[in-house]
Amino acid sequence: MELAGLTTVSPTDSALKNRAIALLGDSFMEEMWFVTWLEALDEIGVGEERKRALLHAVFADDIDAFAPYGAIHMLDDMTAAVGGYRFSELRGETLTSIEEAQAGRNLLARATPEELALLEKRDQAMEAISSFDWAREHAGGDHINFFAWAVDPEARGKGSLRRALTPFFAYADEYGLNCYLECYSDRLQSMYEHLGFELVDELHSPDFDVYERRMVRYPRPLAA
Repeated sequence: MELAGLTTVSPTDSALKNRAIALLGDSFMEEMWFVTWLEALDEIGVGEERKRALLHAVFADDIDAFAPYGAIHMLDDMTAAVGGYRFSELRGETLTSIEEAQAGRNLLARATPEELALLEKRDQAMEAISSFDWAREHAGGDHINFFAWAVDPEARGKGSLRRALTPFFAYADEYGLNCYLECYSDRLQSMYEHLGFELVDELHSPDFDVYERRMVRYPRPLAA
């Protein structure tokens, strides 16, 4: 997708990739799926900075995996990063197949065997609230899927997120595409509803208080 006001991160642009990793890794320290996942490491006394380092490795994997598909985007002023793709541009792959091909290389290189064992166990326990490739079935065709976005803390409240997402929404409206995402908190659900997303359904597990909210934004008719 060519999106006005956004830079698509090249797989070979280390500076932009590192900026996106920092934005996403720091921001998702507050995201409830990852908070719950990383809590598995409390058992061995892992602190916040170590968790942050591991989360940066997770997003390094996402960026390495999806940048070749033109699916990592940044505002031109570098205050926001967005992971999102048009499904038809994945060249026959899916979110699941791309992640499986990446195989968590950066996380495997960064985490200890003990950390990996605890995170894998928690990942399996959270499967019931971890549906990240559901949009293909719901859309039944081409669509836009967001798998991450983040705003620099210094830029929050200044419209950076809206500036980063507006080109996606304009593109979706032009081509008649649904946009999809998931979230795990009342605050984020409310914010995304304000951006035009609607709740599709919720996924709950008796083992966790947090739950997945699956959301869609339907395309708006273009002005005549």
